[in-house]
Amino acid sequence: MPDKSPLSKLIGGLVAGAGLVAGYALAIRPRILTWGATKQEVERSLPGDDLVRDPQMVSTHAITIDRPPSQVWPWVVQIGHQRAGWYSYDWLHRLMGVAGSVEDERRSAEHVIPRLQDLQVGDVVEIGPDMGYNVVELLPERAMVLHIALDMSAFRSLEPGEETTAETFASSWTWFLEERGGGTTRLIVRIQVGYSPSLSNVLMVHGVMEPGSFIMERKTLKGIKRRVEAM
Repeated sequence: MPDKSPLSKLIGGLVAGAGLVAGYALAIRPRILTWGATKQEVERSLPGDDLVRDPQMVSTHAITIDRPPSQVWPWVVQIGHQRAGWYSYDWLHRLMGVAGSVEDERRSAEHVIPRLQDLQVGDVVEIGPDMGYNVVELLPERAMVLHIALDMSAFRSLEPGEETTAETFASSWTWFLEERGGGTTRLIVRIQVGYSPSLSNVLMVHGVMEPGSFIMERKTLKGIKRRVEAM
C-alpha cells in the first residue's frame, strides 16, 4: 500500500483534531463546568452575576455539607494565598508557589483562623504574589463575591475603576451558601470569565483555566466539606 501523501496526512490530522475538539465541547466541557450542581443551580442567578459583561466562560460547582452555614462560612471567608490556603492539592500549589497558609507555608489550614475572619469589602484575596480578587460584596453566612480585572499585555491587576485595555481579562468568583433542611448547607461556587478576543486569551481560558479550575475547585469543595464535617 503506498504511503499517504502529505496532503492526506494533513487532512486526516485536521479531521482527528476537529473530532477531539467537538468531543470535548459536547461531552466533557459541560460536565466540568457544572460539576456537583443541579440544573436549577446552574440556571439560577447569584450575587455577582452582573460583574462580567457577556462572559465567555461560566462554571457553577456545588456540594452539600452536613453542617449549617454558620459553621461553613468561617472556612470560606478565610480562603486564599497567604491566608488559609486553598484546601486543595497542596503539593501542586507548592509547585506553583501559592501553597500553604499563614500558619504553615506548605499546607492549607486544618482549622478556623480567628484573625482571618474579619474580611471586608475592598480587601484583596490573593491568588498569587501581588495578584488577587477584590472583595466587592460580603453577606455573612450567605455570600462572598470577588472580582478581578487584568491587563494581559502587562499581566497586572487593574485597580477598581481603572480604564480597561484592549487585552483585558475579567472574572467574578461567587461563593454562595444556601441553608437546606436538617441543618445542612449547599455551597455553590460560580466563576465567570470575560476576555478581549485574542488567541492567547482563548487558549488560557478554555485550554487551561476551564479544566484547571474544575480539578482544583472540586478538591477545594471536598476539602471544605471534610474540614467542616470533622468539627
